[in-house]
Amino acid sequence: MSKSKDVIVTLSKKHPQTGEPAQAGHSFVIGTLGTKKGWYEIETEKLNRFKNEDLQQELFKLLHPQTHH
Repeated sequence: MSKSKDVIVTLSKKHPQTGEPAQAGHSFVIGTLGTKKGWYEIETEKLNRFKNEDLQQELFKLLHPQTHH
């Protein structure tokens, strides 16, 4: 079973698919979980307030959505 701590976090100033630069003051948070890859854009200033575990948790939600029974 995958866990959020299994997500590999990478920060980038360029879009992971198009290579276009992020808008001013923003960064892309890219997560890899096995063969899945997901990302979101965040203000760089906000990014400084998060720990790696927080980023892993957010990316895990994108990469491994929970189905509610």
